[in-house]
Amino acid sequence: MDNEPWQKRAKLAGLNQKTLAKLLGVAENTVSKQLRGIWATGTPQYVKTMIYAWERMTPTAKQEILDLVEKADN
Repeated sequence: MDNEPWQKRAKLAGLNQKTLAKLLGVAENTVSKQLRGIWATGTPQYVKTMIYAWERMTPTAKQEILDLVEKADN
């Protein structure tokens, strides 16, 4: 899976752009650009790290993180 494009890895991990944007605290169009790696340095490390972590989390842990982010937004 290490050679998969970041967009595909995120999707396979169960992360759509809206959810990833919420987790990262950025706009959806920013996530789109980040996943495509349009910057000279490619996809930012913090985006990669979130995807790596999400791939390894249990469904319960994922929901707990989403709940924490939702609570912080309110």
